[in-house]
Amino acid sequence: MGVGFFDRTSRGRLVVSGHDRKDLLHRLGTNDVVGLQPGQGCSCCFTTNKGRLIDWSIVLDRGDDLLLLCGNAQRLSGHIQQYTITEDVSVGGYMAVELVVCGAGAAEILGVDLEPWSHTTRRLGEVETLVARIEPLNGEAYALVAPDAVLLREMLRPRAESLDSARVDELRIAGGIPAFPGEINENYNPWEAGLGTSISANKGCYIGQEVIARLHNYDKVQRKLVGIDLDQPAESGAPLQAEGKHVGVLTSVVRRRALGYVQVQSSAAGTKLDLGIVTELPVLQ
Repeated sequence: MGVGFFDRTSRGRLVVSGHDRKDLLHRLGTNDVVGLQPGQGCSCCFTTNKGRLIDWSIVLDRGDDLLLLCGNAQRLSGHIQQYTITEDVSVGGYMAVELVVCGAGAAEILGVDLEPWSHTTRRLGEVETLVARIEPLNGEAYALVAPDAVLLREMLRPRAESLDSARVDELRIAGGIPAFPGEINENYNPWEAGLGTSISANKGCYIGQEVIARLHNYDKVQRKLVGIDLDQPAESGAPLQAEGKHVGVLTSVVRRRALGYVQVQSSAAGTKLDLGIVTELPVLQ
């Protein structure tokens, strides 16, 4: 496949505004938000005080506010509001459509040259569009956030393949990209989900920081997200066994490819499970 596109309007989007917006999200999230400049962004985990995942989001600095592309928008919005006490911060939904363009040649089609997680505005299909480079999917991938998708689709159709949901999930699984609710939920922590690059080692305290640091520093991570080549039909939620012992659970399945959390001792590529073989996943940016 060359360049493909699909609709991801169902993903949550939040706008966080107010004078203290960066400071508050910096104290809530795992990555360096306060250091962002307009046009920049970062991937960031938001966790409970026990280090469990509330959401994995892309935080985009638009100058006057922060736009969050997220999975669990309602839960994340409540989390931000819970810790907004005296701060000048407001959070609300962002009504827009979102298309994703991915694959070799995507940047050329869109006329952009962006570093991971950065963004710009472009007039695409006569529509003023925010273009953000996001998590890799079939190579480079870009989110297009705009008020109307009709003209964007018309612009993309001659240049890119329209992807159905099964194909998108297949690419996501192959890329080892966790998503809400299968892999991103409060049963797991960022290290288990393979989101270490979304954790800054140089920032101050944040909600869940003590637990997350201890898990890493003392090698206490118990589970790991892995790819699995299935040798039989299976569904998300199916338990996984190795040598007759329960070692984990499937979280996403498309045809014979899957993601699942397994105990670290059963996570090496080539490990035989009752439903298939563990495969190595790419390291996320």
